Amino acid sequence: MTTDLLPTAGVLRAEALKALSVRTWWALAIPAGLLAVMVNLFGGLFSSAVGGVDGTEGVPGILLASLAYALSLTSVFAALHGVVLATAEFRHRTVTTTYLLAGRVPTLLAKAAVAAGIGAGYALLALVLGLLAGLLGQGAAPLPSVGGLVALSGLGIGVCALWAVLGVALGTLIVNQAGAVVTLLVYVLAVENLVSLILRTGTEEGEVPTAMARVTSLLPANAGDVALYDLPARELGGRFAPSIVESLAGVAAPPPAWGALLVLLVWAGAGIAVAWVVGGRRDVT
Repeated sequence: MTTDLLPTAGVLRAEALKALSVRTWWALAIPAGLLAVMVNLFGGLFSSAVGGVDGTEGVPGILLASLAYALSLTSVFAALHGVVLATAEFRHRTVTTTYLLAGRVPTLLAKAAVAAGIGAGYALLALVLGLLAGLLGQGAAPLPSVGGLVALSGLGIGVCALWAVLGVALGTLIVNQAGAVVTLLVYVLAVENLVSLILRTGTEEGEVPTAMARVTSLLPANAGDVALYDLPARELGGRFAPSIVESLAGVAAPPPAWGALLVLLVWAGAGIAVAWVVGGRRDVT
């Protein structure tokens, strides 16, 4: 990659100002934060209730699992913001001027970088609000380990940032904003779940997964979920953690968290590469 293809500080600053000067980023942050509060308040209450049943003070792993679920939901909002960020200039017909001033590739990379930063911010918001709500719900129950929280925070930030980049790639490929948003939501909420179900058909519990079933862990939404659920599953189930992750993420033969995050990184890189090629050839006049 030559230096003239990299976004300059001025291009990055311009894209950041564009992203932060409209209400989209905080309009998406509000429901993400509210969902994090609701999910983790329930997670804290459930942890406390389980503790009351078995005689312990609570189960910290449940709060980690609810935080992971909240981060999974937050990644969808991060991807939505990436889509809106990439399609906004096509919608408002300012993309030609932007490309003339900054170039197509630097603009794409700058939008991806800004979207990744905002996606990471969404993850931090979900973590802070979710942890506070979870601790409020579980009362005097023991806190999750600091190491577990730090590890999950890093994974959540990575997953949300990468999904924001995927959103930019999708928005660059499908420049119609409504079409890109619908495509993203339909894929994440329905298509990938259906594909995973089909690929896992015929694989009974306890059997060695088929090669087709193993592909489920390599799909982007599933990879993000595996990366998030791996740590809570280990806290909850020990040696049964892979089975818990399989149930929570709907996959077979899940890799460890770092492997799943690497899979999502490959998807994000491939998405940007395709957007680079397609966007570079599109007539925007």
